[in-house]
Amino acid sequence: MATMPGISPSSAAGFSFPTLLMLGLVAGGTIFIGLPVGRMQRLKAGTRSVLSMVAAGILLFLLVEILGEASGQTSSALHLSTPTGLLLSVALVGGLFMGFVGLVAIEQRLIRKAKGQSAEQLSLMIALGIGVHNLSEGLAIGQTYAQGQTEISVGLLLGFALHNATEGFGIVGPSLCGKARLPWRTLLMLGVIGGGPTLIGTLLGSLWTNAAFNVFVLALAGGAILYVLKELFHSVRQSQSQYAVMTAVVAGFTLGWGTGAFASVVAGSGGVSPSSGTLTSADGDIISTRAVASLPRLTKEVLAAQNQAAGGLLEEMALKPQATTLGVHRYTLTAQAFPWQTTPSQTVMAWGYNGTVPGPLLRFTVGDKVEIVLKNRLPQATTLHWHGLAVPEAQDGVPGVTQAAVQPNSDFTYRFTVTPQMVGTHFYHSHVNDDFQMDSGLHGEIIVDPAPSSKRVKEVDALLEMASFKVGSSEAENVFTFNGKAFPDAPALIVHQGDTVRLRLVNASAEESHVFHLHGYTFQIVAQDGNELKTPLEANTVLLGASQTADIRFVAKNLGTWMAHCHIMDHTINPGPNAEGSATHIAEMGGLTSFIQVVASETAIVQHTVSAGQVMTGQVMTGQVMDTK
Repeated sequence: MATMPGISPSSAAGFSFPTLLMLGLVAGGTIFIGLPVGRMQRLKAGTRSVLSMVAAGILLFLLVEILGEASGQTSSALHLSTPTGLLLSVALVGGLFMGFVGLVAIEQRLIRKAKGQSAEQLSLMIALGIGVHNLSEGLAIGQTYAQGQTEISVGLLLGFALHNATEGFGIVGPSLCGKARLPWRTLLMLGVIGGGPTLIGTLLGSLWTNAAFNVFVLALAGGAILYVLKELFHSVRQSQSQYAVMTAVVAGFTLGWGTGAFASVVAGSGGVSPSSGTLTSADGDIISTRAVASLPRLTKEVLAAQNQAAGGLLEEMALKPQATTLGVHRYTLTAQAFPWQTTPSQTVMAWGYNGTVPGPLLRFTVGDKVEIVLKNRLPQATTLHWHGLAVPEAQDGVPGVTQAAVQPNSDFTYRFTVTPQMVGTHFYHSHVNDDFQMDSGLHGEIIVDPAPSSKRVKEVDALLEMASFKVGSSEAENVFTFNGKAFPDAPALIVHQGDTVRLRLVNASAEESHVFHLHGYTFQIVAQDGNELKTPLEANTVLLGASQTADIRFVAKNLGTWMAHCHIMDHTINPGPNAEGSATHIAEMGGLTSFIQVVASETAIVQHTVSAGQVMTGQVMTGQVMDTK
């Protein structure tokens, strides 16, 4: 068996708790830079009012930014008409209510206790509101770092650190209207309340992500800042310098916007923006649309290795087992996060095995004793399920039922003996958080061959996996790939006229069904879900539900280039401005689109697989096959 080359993305970083802790401390700690302004004295009343309104302008920018992000995420989910949209709506309204009315309740309690409101109390209210906001910033840093996006998490660190420095000034703004200086211990307390949640969010985000929770936290922060603005504007209503104080509001807003814009530029300085315009975790959950707009740039060498992996899977190049004693075939699958290019204009942060999507092909023979070591280097627990294989119950990969889920930075070894029941085409996948992890790339193929003594039919054996991603904040699968690549990068197959071709089809999408169609041929369906059919079925399309497999066979009699694609037509386009066709616009080809080229029997085939784009653009001609290596 040939060995499929592994890929080690240069952008994938090892998870380090001390580094994560440092990111949270630095991003939140800069809030102390602006706090000493609260010790200022000997300022005229007008100057104090102006400085207070600069702080109000900063908070006004934060309010617009925060509620804009929360409502944008909610609107996107409602547009897709999914239950998530309703959940996010409740989180948005509930968070806003609790942030605004909750601080009113705290204020009333403090006023009753102190028999009046002080500047120190108002600064405390501001610190609470900003603290909730900084919790969301920490979530973004923790989530990007845990997914291996070190460049982006450092960019977020720099941007948020600068942003938080101005927030410290916003916290002490009310004290500038009074004459008493805030004590150092009070400034320390305000800094911990306002900046500490950044660290908490960083640690929490490295372990867990949830769209509804993110929206709730943002709305909560927005409600709290709305309350604070009410109080600040009330404090200057009697000022004699209304033109000056209102101009100061604009200046503060500009300062807040400037630091926010700088955060976005810094976060995006190291990569190429994907077409979605956001950081795209593979299933589309938005981590931060405010300051994350890029993924690490993939080198030509990494892109070439990714495309080679897709072509190698088509040619059934399997992972080579490690040498062991007692005749055991041992394989290692490392679950990790890495950038993966689906099309020339779309890069996602995938979760996959050994640096590829799909993971390496595992090829067994009846009688093999196998061990598969799963190394979990993801921020979530995961398992491996051997779909269609009757393995021992303890090796089946169902968390909480047959085994405990494999926690981050932990390993688990699956062991079983290959039986005749397993012969055929199957696949493996995660069985934790299935809709997210499978659509992030945690799946791969299995081929089980009969015992060596069995008679083999001479044929071209090839494999196409149909899979899905969710990008651009979509909660529905909207990027579809053959062997991890959409057209024009999907692999295409070249065969000789007269060859018998066995094409193994796998639907690794977590949700969508696919209808495979091959132009120019009526083929035979010879196996379904790994089981050979006693009577093959004549067809020109084959329906595969989620997690189903089918083997088709045909004799390549017809010379030429023949399209192979999904006959659910919106699975043959890529997301973007040219995705939807109309009377005035022609949609571009993409998604589950590839080709099988049949050349004359005397033609020397240098390489059996090329990209579908090469076939489409004529770089591979009938009767002449280019060496694309």
